[in-house]
Amino acid sequence: MMPGTLNATLATLAPRVRTLIATVAVATAIATAAPAHAQFGGRAGFAEAFVPDILQRDLPLMTASLQLEEWQRPVVEALLQDYMTAFSTGTEALKDRMKVASQDAQRGDPTNADAILEKVMKPMNSWRDEKRQMLDKFMSDLKSQLGPQQLERWPNFERALRRERMLHDGDLSGESTDLFAVMGRMQLDPAHEEASKQAVAEYEVALDEALVNRDRGMRAIEPELADAMRAMNHEKGADAQDRIMVLRVAVRSANDASIESIAKALGDRGEEFRMLALEAGYRDVYRPHPVTILMQQARALDSLTPEQGQQIDALMSEFAGVCNQQNMQLYEAVRAEEPKAPRKRAEASAQRRSGGAAPSMPQASNASDPVVKARVERERAGEPFRDRLMAILTPEQQAELPGGMKVDPANQPGSKDGAPSPKRMQIDSVQSAADTDGVASDRQSKRRDPRAAMGGTKGAGTGSKEEPAPEGKDSKAQPAPAPTTPE
Repeated sequence: MMPGTLNATLATLAPRVRTLIATVAVATAIATAAPAHAQFGGRAGFAEAFVPDILQRDLPLMTASLQLEEWQRPVVEALLQDYMTAFSTGTEALKDRMKVASQDAQRGDPTNADAILEKVMKPMNSWRDEKRQMLDKFMSDLKSQLGPQQLERWPNFERALRRERMLHDGDLSGESTDLFAVMGRMQLDPAHEEASKQAVAEYEVALDEALVNRDRGMRAIEPELADAMRAMNHEKGADAQDRIMVLRVAVRSANDASIESIAKALGDRGEEFRMLALEAGYRDVYRPHPVTILMQQARALDSLTPEQGQQIDALMSEFAGVCNQQNMQLYEAVRAEEPKAPRKRAEASAQRRSGGAAPSMPQASNASDPVVKARVERERAGEPFRDRLMAILTPEQQAELPGGMKVDPANQPGSKDGAPSPKRMQIDSVQSAADTDGVASDRQSKRRDPRAAMGGTKGAGTGSKEEPAPEGKDSKAQPAPAPTTPE
C-alpha cells in the first residue's frame, strides 16, 4: 500500500529530492530493507502504522479469552467488520492526502528536501492518531457487550491481544519466543498445568510489561531516528538504536528468565520444556550438530553388531555432553553480540560514506567475531567424535552412510529387486529429518501474520524473524548442514 503511494508521490519530484525521500520516507514509513534502514542498523517501529491492530484471525482469541457466549459472537464479528472497513477507508484517504501533500510541496521550493519531507509525512503522523482512536472505539464497543464475569477476564484478554500484536516484532534471538505456544505443543496434563500455573501467570505479566515498554519507548524514539536518517547522522542514529536495543533486550530477558522459572515448576518435564523453548528462540544455536546426525544414521544401520551398537550409543551420549557445553558458549555469544549489531552496521555505513575502510562485520569470513568463533569451535568439537565413529564402523558400513561410495542397491541386505531395505529407508528418513525444518520457531509465525508483511528482515535468530517459520508453527527439528560441511 505505502510503497505504491510513495512511488507515485516521488515520481513528481526532482531527482535529488526523490532520492532523499526514497531513502528516508520509505525507510521510516515501512521499515523495510531500504538503504537508510540498512545504514542505520535496525528497525524502530514504523510499520505498525499501516497494519490493523485487530485482525479477523483475532476472533478465536477473543472468544477463548473472554469466553464469549454463542449469541455474542455475531455481534463481535459485526464490530470487527466495522473496524476493518473503517481502517481500509482510512488508509485510502491517507494515500490521497499524501498525494495532495506532495503536489503542494512541489509547488513550493522543490530543492528544500526537509520541507517536502515534512509535508509528505504530516498526513502519516495524523493517521497514527486516527488509527489509535479506531482501536479505542472497537475495544470500547466490545467491552460494552460483556457481562460481569467476562469483564473480570478483560485484563487477560488485553495482554493476550498485545502478545499477538507485538511479540512477533523482535530483532533478537529469543525476543519473539512465545512460551504459551511451546507449552501448547507439549500437551501438558492437568497436574503439570496446575504446577506451572503461578510461574506462567508471572511470565504473562512480566512479558506484557516489557512489550508495552518496548512499544512506548520505540514510539518516543521514532522522531529522533527519523531526524538522524534525514540528516544521515550515523552517530545519532546508532545512539537511538542503542536505546531501542535496551528495550528489546528487556523483552528477551522476560522470555529467558521465564524459561527457567517455568521449567523448574514443571518438574520432570522441565528439561523438555527448556529445550523446546531454547530451540524455538535460538534456532541457530540449538540445531542438531552434523556429527549427531551422522551418528544417528550410523546407529540405524542394520549391519551393526550388538557390540557396535553399544559403542555408538556410548559415543552419542558422550558427544551430547560436549554439544551442550558448545551450545551454551554459542548461546552466550549470541546474547552478547546481537544487540551490538545495529551500531556496528551504522558505523560500517559511516565508514563507507567517508571513503574509509569499513570495520569488519559479523560474517562467516570474520573469524574474530565471537559468534563466528563459537560456531567454528562447535563444529571442530565434532571432528574427533566423527573419527571415533568411523573407527567403530567397517569400510562396508561407512559406504552405507549417506554420502558414502555408491553401492548396488540389489546387494544391500534385505533388498529385493533393487528396492532399498527397511533399514536403508530408516537411514534415509533420518537424513530427511535433518534436512527438513520441521519445527517452527515462534518468530517464524510472522510469515503467516499479515502484520508482519510490512516488517523488515530480523536479526540473527530470525528467522529469522520466528517463523512465522511455519512460526505459530513450531516444531523441534531444525535444518542441519551435511555432516562434512562446516556450519
